[in-house]
Amino acid sequence: MENIYLETLGCNKNQVDSEKMLYVLETAGYNIVSTPDLADIIIVNTCAFIKSAKEEAIEVTLDLLKFKESGKCKKLVAAGCLAQRYKNELIKEIPEIDLIFGVGDVSTIAAALNSPEKVCAPPFSSNVTIGRKNLSYPGSAYLKISDGCSNRCSYCSIPIIRGDLRSIDIDYLIEELKFLQKGNLKELILISQDTSSYGKDIYRQSKLGDLIKELSNYLNATDWLRVLYLHPDRVDLELLHKLKDTPNFIPYFDIPFQSGSNAILKKMNRKRTSEEYITLVENIRKVFDNPVIRSTFIVGFPGESDSDFIDTINFIKQIEIDWIGAFAYSREEDTIAGSMKNQIKSKVKTDRLDHLLSVSEEISQNKLKRFVGTNQKILIEEKVENEELYIGRFWGQAPEVDGLVVIESDSAQIGEFCACKIVKQNGNDFFGIA
Repeated sequence: MENIYLETLGCNKNQVDSEKMLYVLETAGYNIVSTPDLADIIIVNTCAFIKSAKEEAIEVTLDLLKFKESGKCKKLVAAGCLAQRYKNELIKEIPEIDLIFGVGDVSTIAAALNSPEKVCAPPFSSNVTIGRKNLSYPGSAYLKISDGCSNRCSYCSIPIIRGDLRSIDIDYLIEELKFLQKGNLKELILISQDTSSYGKDIYRQSKLGDLIKELSNYLNATDWLRVLYLHPDRVDLELLHKLKDTPNFIPYFDIPFQSGSNAILKKMNRKRTSEEYITLVENIRKVFDNPVIRSTFIVGFPGESDSDFIDTINFIKQIEIDWIGAFAYSREEDTIAGSMKNQIKSKVKTDRLDHLLSVSEEISQNKLKRFVGTNQKILIEEKVENEELYIGRFWGQAPEVDGLVVIESDSAQIGEFCACKIVKQNGNDFFGIA
């Protein structure tokens, strides 16, 4: 029995691919190990979304290569988005890689490991691997409802790497949910490149609201159902009301606006305006009591003037949402934006990013004050060693990207909900007492 170590980089969609590969490999008789020094085979599931992600993927691959040169590792595999997009470059630059494995049907990974071929680019497939080896925090799991994207945002390389939108049939997703429920599932998180477009390819219309209602039928009454990556051009009042009528849905909205400048939104190939996005935020707050809203923004997009950037800052100040992430525009080859004129200098992008994050941080901390003094249930993720303190999240915090709640308790259990009162705010984090 050979030992396999898998390193996952990038987003939670990539994590789901890793979970499915691990399940397939374990089912095929491989032994999964937690450290690379024990592995006969090392797999790096890479990201290639922006320049920094590609650099990290190369760095990690080279670092793990040492286990092949001086350890027991006999085979090094580059998988995921970097392998899909840059297979020829990887073969040339890192010839020590034994297998290049793309982003198609991940259920073929075991067969690929036993193939004499150095490159395996499995086809995009509607066949779904339902089994998973969950890598999420205890009590939580992601459910990837589609892959690929058909929006064609001018800056984004995802359609180049992962192809057009491919929704997964509702019946398959129900079966995958049932599999995840064999573990201790308290929070189900729906993800894809664009969750709000779910079903447009196979049902000829968006079916996200219907999917969520159907999945909710299989959840316990106290479980959380969270949805991430809602495209702002696709969210309307009809969808909001369907979400409102779904018992398990928590009013946490992850909507990447990307810019507050109409000129830049148009260059990004967005169909709506910043004014329409403001109306969307207002509608969310009308339909839901006390929702939590998260967004991301890109600074330094080609041609972004000082005035455009100020429009984005003013937009952020006007909508006053709870959580904001941001990054500097990364020029990606073969994208429309990559060939645009007036690329912004790195120093300008850095200064704008720092300013945006400073503004958004102040807004976030002020917005979050409303939760101090409230009673919340916390999904416990870990225990602080040698103390009666636990770390978890309340419903307004998504895994990895938002703040945390530290609670004092003598009875909390990892992977379970624990009721507590939020008594203090520390930046973007909270302290509570059970």
